[in-house]
Amino acid sequence: MDLSGFVYVPDVESGPMAAAAAGAKIRNPGGGSPWIVVDHAIESIVVAKWPGKLWKVEILMAAKEQPNESAHYTRAVAVRVIEELSPAILFGPHGEAVVEVIERARLATPGHAVHPEAREAYSRAWNRWLGTSDQDHRDTLAVSPGRSPIGAGFTVLYSVLSARATFIVDEDGDATLTPDWAAAADAFLHAAMAVGAPELLSPAEVEILSHGYS
Repeated sequence: MDLSGFVYVPDVESGPMAAAAAGAKIRNPGGGSPWIVVDHAIESIVVAKWPGKLWKVEILMAAKEQPNESAHYTRAVAVRVIEELSPAILFGPHGEAVVEVIERARLATPGHAVHPEAREAYSRAWNRWLGTSDQDHRDTLAVSPGRSPIGAGFTVLYSVLSARATFIVDEDGDATLTPDWAAAADAFLHAAMAVGAPELLSPAEVEILSHGYS
């Protein structure tokens, strides 16, 4: 078993990891669920809420009940906190720029004019990253939890923006963003692609995807 890994702790966390600090030993008082979930790769971390802190930890005691062998995490009863890491690394090599977009989205308002070619440019970037050519990814946030050109960036961004947005609920109970907020969501998602994965884009596409972000 890998004895080290990462724990992401939302600022609203009330469990034992809320008191984490470098050098601290944290133990789940009951020894049972909910355990301290230690991911063994940055890519497998689920960012359920934003903002939060990211810790590198050493597992001192694993729980008796573990997931199957294909899982990328360990359930721990006790850990030692090694150090605090920047949560920007959750969003890839350009994570600091993605964090800036996410933080601005937390204060977003509707009224963004998205470039008419932006959704197609966003989809093309996805296809380049996936090695495909003709799939429609205009509304894609992730192809699996945390898997995108900017890691968990798109899902986190959409989550924080949705917390401010207004929705339309149809007769089946399905909710969709109102048109003005849908445009705002596109503007921020496109901007995150532009700053977070510029290697997938031409300079013209970077400009197109950045058009509605202000």
